[in-house]
Amino acid sequence: MSSKRPKRPSYSSAAVPAKVRGSAKGQRQAGSAADRKLARAGTRGSGGVGMGPILGWSLAFIGVAVFVVAAAIYLSQPGSGVEAPGVVTPADIPSDGRTLGVSNAPVTIDIYGDFRCSACKRFTIEGTEQTLVDNDVRSGRARLVWHDRLLIDQMSGGTASRDAANAAWCAADQGKFWTMHDWLYANSSEDPSSFTESRLSAIGKAAGLDMTAFQPCLDQGTHNAAIAAEDSNESTAINSTPTIFVGGKLVGNTSQVATYQQIKAAIDAAAAATPSPAPSPSPSPSTSLAPSPATSPSASLAPPASPSATS
Repeated sequence: MSSKRPKRPSYSSAAVPAKVRGSAKGQRQAGSAADRKLARAGTRGSGGVGMGPILGWSLAFIGVAVFVVAAAIYLSQPGSGVEAPGVVTPADIPSDGRTLGVSNAPVTIDIYGDFRCSACKRFTIEGTEQTLVDNDVRSGRARLVWHDRLLIDQMSGGTASRDAANAAWCAADQGKFWTMHDWLYANSSEDPSSFTESRLSAIGKAAGLDMTAFQPCLDQGTHNAAIAAEDSNESTAINSTPTIFVGGKLVGNTSQVATYQQIKAAIDAAAAATPSPAPSPSPSPSTSLAPSPATSPSASLAPPASPSATS
């Protein structure tokens, strides 16, 4: 007796419709292609997308440019990027306009400077001027007189040095030239952007000036003509800044800024050459009691000369 088993269905490729077989193959090919694209994308950068090197550098450049522009805008805003001076001219020393010290000081020190000059900034901030003020101006031996010499404007063009000078003269109108002098040098650089009108306004405000008077003076360039005239008069004699004269004589030379020791020696020499004012005589007790020949009784009553004395 034989048993008949049911036949299993055949799953040969011939039994699968061609449409189905082609679809599966296409899916496999598409998947392989996608894998290859992802692999290639992974070698182009951390982003995993097809960002080439040119696009990457372009984006980096744009980022740097945005940062620079933002920094420039920030520094140009009133109250932004203004540094307080580390060296401050003592407020208890008498001043008159651009002159610091008592008016009858025996020696005059003339300083020719530019508020954008880096050597002038060092002269002011690193201690030479401060030592001079503390040791010689405060004591009344000498007085300082400031003169504007706009060399950087002359060499590179623009008006930033003149505008800073005008700001200092506007402060002088309020009796605060030396205060503004300190603040300007604390925020100075040879780059003209250091003294834009908006930044000069911010410096004046930080320095404590009366802005209702200072701002119109700054905006209108009130002292520009006087500053230009002074600079023109000095242009043939002053070719570097700072240039120092003591008692009308040049100290140091144009290639090296004068040191405090050189200036002090010049002050000593000028003071020795300047005669001290004669003190008003104060009579001593012995002379105050002695009658003068013209008024003493003995003189007025002296007998005439004898004939023998006159013959």
